[in-house]
Amino acid sequence: MNSPMEDRLREALAEAGATVDTSTLRPLQSSGRPRVRVDFRLLAAAGAVVLAGTVTAAVLIAPGDERRAAVANPPVDQKYADASVFLCGKLSPSRTCPGGSVTAEQTKAIVRALREGPGVEQVLYVSQDQAYASFRRDYADDKALLGTIDVTDLPPSFQIKLKPGADPKVSLVRMKSMEGVGDITFPAEAVKEMGPEWEKNADVSVFLCGEQSSLASCGAVAAPDSTSSAPRFVKYGKAITPAQRRALGKEIGAIPGVQSTHFESQQQAYENFQRSYKDNKALAQATKKSDMPESFRLELRPDADWDKVITKLKGLPGVATVVNGKCMIEQFMLRTHYGISASMGKGCAPQPG
Repeated sequence: MNSPMEDRLREALAEAGATVDTSTLRPLQSSGRPRVRVDFRLLAAAGAVVLAGTVTAAVLIAPGDERRAAVANPPVDQKYADASVFLCGKLSPSRTCPGGSVTAEQTKAIVRALREGPGVEQVLYVSQDQAYASFRRDYADDKALLGTIDVTDLPPSFQIKLKPGADPKVSLVRMKSMEGVGDITFPAEAVKEMGPEWEKNADVSVFLCGEQSSLASCGAVAAPDSTSSAPRFVKYGKAITPAQRRALGKEIGAIPGVQSTHFESQQQAYENFQRSYKDNKALAQATKKSDMPESFRLELRPDADWDKVITKLKGLPGVATVVNGKCMIEQFMLRTHYGISASMGKGCAPQPG
C-alpha cells in the first residue's frame, strides 16, 4: 500500500501530466561550460526525487535525407532551438525506443511529420559528429565527463524553430509517440519568474525525514506485494524531531568542506512550491504544507571534496535523501541539449576534491 500523500500526488501529477520540466533550465548562453541556476528544492519537490521519504511521480536519419529535411537561411542554432527532437540511438531507454536505433523508414516518417507540423518554421538536422563537436566545446573543462561519453553515445537530432507565437508542446505533441523518436526537449523556453530565491540555490540539498516516510534511511520497512508493483510497507519511517534537527544542523556545519548551511522549514518550502507551480492547479491543490520536506541547503567551499561530503551526509540520522546540485545541473543539461538521460548511465562523474 502507498501512503495517502503518495496516492494524492500521483493522481494530481497524472491528471496534470506533470513531470520535471526542462523549461526550468536556462538555455546555454556561451560556448563555455553551461552555468545554470536551478531551484533544486522545487525540482526535487515536483520531480522524480524522494521528498522526505515519499516518491512523487512528477523525451538518424538516412544519409542524404537530413539535408532535404533541413531548412537553411538561417539555420537553427541548437542552443537556442524552440525544440529538440532526439532520435533513438544505442543508449536510448527501451521504454521510449523499444525497437532500438531509428531506422531509415522511421526517419522518413519523422521528416514528413516535422514538415507538416503546425507552427514549424525551420528544421536543422544535427548529426552525431556535429553534436559531439559541440559537446566537447561545451564541456572542455570537464575531463572526467568527456571521458565517459563518445560520439556514438550522442543521438542525432532535429533542432526546431517555430513561427512566432507557436506553442512548441502543441506543435510537436504528435511527435512524442512516433517510432524512432527517443526524446523531445524545449531548450529555448524561458525560465519562469522565480523571484529573489532564484540566485539562492544550494550546492547540496539535504532533505529530512518526514511523516510516513517510505525510505529505509528514515526507518521504513517494506515488503514485496504480490498484488501490486508497489511495495507494501510494514512500517513507515518517523519524522525527525526538533532536537534531532538541531543536532543534525550542527553536525552538518562541522563537516569539512561545508562553507554555510541554511535551514528551510515546511512553511517556506510550501510557499516556494505554491508560487512556482501556481499554473499547475492540480498539483498545487493536491500538495499540502505537510507534504513538503524540511531541508538544509548547503554551500560548499571551492576546494571541497563533493563525494566525501555527500557520502557523509547520506549516513547521518534523520536524513531522507541528499540532492547534488551540480549533478542535477549536469543531468538536465545533458538531456536538454544532447539527449543524454540519467537512465543512460552517463554524466555526474565524481567531483574533484
